[in-house]
Amino acid sequence: MENNKGINIESFLEGDKVYLRRLDITDLEIYANSLVNLDIKSRIFTGCTGVFTKAQTEKWINSILTDNSRIDFLIISKEDNSVVGDVVLNEINRTKRSSNIRIGIFNSCNFGKGYGTEAMVLALNYGFGMFNLHRIELTVYDFNERAIHVYEKVGFKKEGVLRDYLYFNHKYYDAIVMSILEDDFRQKHLSE
Repeated sequence: MENNKGINIESFLEGDKVYLRRLDITDLEIYANSLVNLDIKSRIFTGCTGVFTKAQTEKWINSILTDNSRIDFLIISKEDNSVVGDVVLNEINRTKRSSNIRIGIFNSCNFGKGYGTEAMVLALNYGFGMFNLHRIELTVYDFNERAIHVYEKVGFKKEGVLRDYLYFNHKYYDAIVMSILEDDFRQKHLSE
């Protein structure tokens, strides 16, 4: 099923404000445009310094669709079925029962609406519940205080600092390593 914006609106994981749907090659136009039009705040917070062509984006999407160590979701607003970002479980290691997670909201006009928090909880629930993961980690830049607050609210704990990890606009920034364990997640989000 498609809405009037041409977006496949079959939901996969649904919350109150957003739903997550697996990224697919049919999302090429929307995803490529989102990457090209990332605003400066989104670029800074994610550390994204590259600009990607449609051809590069198509090649990348095709490569990740066959990668069993990751799952890429689009974050879609339930209000108007617009794509507001993506959340990715990557580096999935089923033997160690661990993964990395990353999230990006494409435009700062969607910051502060709860989309990222809800998408993160949905993706974590999927990782712990469907992949039987034990530990999920992320890195966040030290200047992104809002994201650090959200991650702590979701249940992530700080583990360490990667000094001078990002060079951006003539300055180095630290990255903070955070993680959440399955029992912490279940206690916080499934016992309510």
